[in-house]
Amino acid sequence: MVRLPGVGERVSAEIVGKLEYMNPGASIKDRVAKHIVAQLESRGVSRDALLIVAGPGNLAISLAMLQRRIMCLVPERTSADRVRLLKAAGVSDIVRTLDGALPGSPEHPVEIGRRIASHQPGAVYVDEELGDWDLEQCYNELASEMLEQTSGQMDALVLGVDTGNAATHLSRALKAQRPSLKVVGVEPSNSAIGEQNIANPLARRWLCEDIGRAYAPRALSAGSVDMWIQVSDNVAYSMARRLIQGGIFAGPSAGASVAAARMYAMSASLQQGQRVVVIIGDTARNYGDTLLSDDWMLAHDLLDSRMLDELQRKQHDQYRAASIEDLQLPAAVTVSEQDSMGVAISLMAENDFSQVPVTGSGRRLIGYLTLSAAQTLIDNGTATRSMPVKQFMLRFAGRATRAPGADSRLSRAAAIASTTSARKQYWLITPETPLSELARFFETHSVAFVTDASRKFCLGIATKQDLITFLARRHTLKY
Repeated sequence: MVRLPGVGERVSAEIVGKLEYMNPGASIKDRVAKHIVAQLESRGVSRDALLIVAGPGNLAISLAMLQRRIMCLVPERTSADRVRLLKAAGVSDIVRTLDGALPGSPEHPVEIGRRIASHQPGAVYVDEELGDWDLEQCYNELASEMLEQTSGQMDALVLGVDTGNAATHLSRALKAQRPSLKVVGVEPSNSAIGEQNIANPLARRWLCEDIGRAYAPRALSAGSVDMWIQVSDNVAYSMARRLIQGGIFAGPSAGASVAAARMYAMSASLQQGQRVVVIIGDTARNYGDTLLSDDWMLAHDLLDSRMLDELQRKQHDQYRAASIEDLQLPAAVTVSEQDSMGVAISLMAENDFSQVPVTGSGRRLIGYLTLSAAQTLIDNGTATRSMPVKQFMLRFAGRATRAPGADSRLSRAAAIASTTSARKQYWLITPETPLSELARFFETHSVAFVTDASRKFCLGIATKQDLITFLARRHTLKY
């Protein structure tokens, strides 16, 4: 449990986070999975039985880590990041279900899961929402941990709600020790779990995973939540990014919970000495293509105004329309593909180069050779100093492609490299290329070969260090 950085502005009370994403499976569901497996064993279910698990995916991941055979039913809104993680964890099959399916309908995960289980001998359908599993002890243990870690000083618990089990059991266990404690339930905008409790299968989809439903889950006990707060995707994702900057690698649902904790602390006028505990239940590391992608965040309008301004400055303002020409790079020194490895190595060593461009007929740039690779090939006997460079160089493959534009929010430069074919995609970078584009290029590349527009001559070599030096000269370098 840690004090959360950067969230105390205009809040007198202390806001601390219970970092459940630090569990091996990176979610609170590790605790649930352990108790479900114990109950499966007590029921005599074979260890090899197929478990058909419904939910956002965290429980399936935790069960798979306990060496169980898993099929997972996930909502349509589940991100590609989560699906890749499920596959990597060993989940045998993944079935998408409708986001707004209501209980009793043929499209609801319960009905789908039970139909699949009926055709799989020995399969067991696992769904926390149904109440088939005794999870009281699971959450009693978590409640005891929080009371111990706070020395019993908890004035409010804030947590995202999905199945309702955590809210129900934690509320009961904590209020038995702290009757005055308030439990705040968090759900996305358009979710129908909270006070309004009106099932809405046509509600606009939300992006935040792990919390929210189109109806109130049956596992949620009436009165277990004292106050409900709905949080927009914009607020949830922006807060998650703010937490990451402070060293807490929280995912979007955790961002929603922390934002709700701030709202509650201010609305309830909590004072200094009072404490709000937030369940931080997911990790940012599971959202590489979404939360951690500037392009994706921009495309979905999920950055708050401050972060948007910071990103604008980072991508554009600090370079002030400068181009590669303003770097004042020295003229490139090249070798021919017919030159020997010895000549290339000597040239790089004499000039303190890490790599050297390689030219073909008509001195056209066709690839490059690195010093470390050349020396290794000679040291292990794969190459000799007399052999030609063309046998070992990295060749650029395919047609030249312009470096990604600074205004292209969804595309990002990516080198397509193959260690077996020793070929790399070539991106056209010229003296006129804006430094903002070059900076984006360096997010996935270590070196840029600058050529004329026809890609005939190599004019210079640029690295990220050249950019840093340029910014230092302009006094605009900020970290």
